Amino acid sequence: MALLSPALSLFAAGPALAASPPAPAAPQIATPKRFDLPPTTGPYKVGTFTLHIVDRARTDRFVGGPREYMVTVSYPVAPHARGARAPWLEPALVPEWSATAAGYGIAPEAVDWAGARRPAIQGAPLLRNPRGWPVVLFSPGLQYFRELYSSLTDDLASHGYVVASMTHTHEAFYAAFPGGRVVRGQDLVETVESTQMWLDTRVGDSRHLLDALALSNRGFYPGAGHGRLPPGWRGGLDLSRVGFLGHSYGGTTAAETMFFDRRFDAGLDYDGRLSTTYGPPQDLPYGPTLAARFGLDRPFLLVGAGVHSHLDPHDPSWPQFWASQRGWKREVNVARGEHFTFSDFSAVLPALGDAVPPGFGVAVYGTLPPAAAVAGMREHTRAFFDLHLQRRPTALFDRGSPASPDFRPVP
Repeated sequence: MALLSPALSLFAAGPALAASPPAPAAPQIATPKRFDLPPTTGPYKVGTFTLHIVDRARTDRFVGGPREYMVTVSYPVAPHARGARAPWLEPALVPEWSATAAGYGIAPEAVDWAGARRPAIQGAPLLRNPRGWPVVLFSPGLQYFRELYSSLTDDLASHGYVVASMTHTHEAFYAAFPGGRVVRGQDLVETVESTQMWLDTRVGDSRHLLDALALSNRGFYPGAGHGRLPPGWRGGLDLSRVGFLGHSYGGTTAAETMFFDRRFDAGLDYDGRLSTTYGPPQDLPYGPTLAARFGLDRPFLLVGAGVHSHLDPHDPSWPQFWASQRGWKREVNVARGEHFTFSDFSAVLPALGDAVPPGFGVAVYGTLPPAAAVAGMREHTRAFFDLHLQRRPTALFDRGSPASPDFRPVP
């Protein structure tokens, strides 16, 4: 059995849960480093708001009582929209994240985590689209939280999508709720039963979130309390076009949710095993998900880092899914990437300069240029959902892209 904690999990690349090396001594920094997430690349500005959602019909299997979770929604807004930019981290999460980063050798006083901003504008009116915008859900890696993928989700929204990103409470290291309340994650001990429960909980969050978005599309606020939807929200979503995007265990979540819920039309997995248990070295029996065993009849894309591929036997779930998949399927490999290439670390760490211990960035996002990692991930995410939710043809997944040579199609 493996006991997971922040100090172990950063290097727990979905293919394996492995302990990180000892953190180097933190560099001495005179002035805190200041950074913002990179600008979006689409034709639309981006708005954002958060939802505190409570599912009273479902008992939280971690702690009992109604299940609650937090969501960030990103969406297209008008070119003239103005307003305050959203913080990268909720203020209540800054001390938590600063302490986690310190465990990797980034001194708390070395970085202005609280000052980091996303390009998204808080609460701006939704830009109207006669057909309504297609919707994509996002699920993060095991124990991680939605904020660490904002560069990807905001960029997808800038290309004409409503993107709803979840933090899976009690599994995630921490989640910030309204009023500054922080819910810290439990110590996760891997057993056959516990890993299945984690995945079942994530699938339940995802299906309930789509229900909540459908309620919002009728003009009803789906969150707890007395919040308000952005102006113009009612009728602004096209829920006949829904995708699911995930990293690591979030990719597992995407595939398994699609297996149970036909409302999801297409899914993308960034480097996540399609299994509930991992097998050696955790000494648990290999447990393929239902999606891996039986495949899906809708489009699904696998994107792996390093040697992770359906051609490599170290992860039996990908070749099993590949053989079982009945719908459109493609795979892309980033040989010079690492597991956290597919997160905001590729966008954030280079901006921190000497606040980051030597070699730490390469260990996290690999040896490809970090700007190329950000651009390639954005390009492939957009192209996949453009193809399957908006019927925009592309040869990207068969021929690759000259702009992103590190992202290579796998036969």
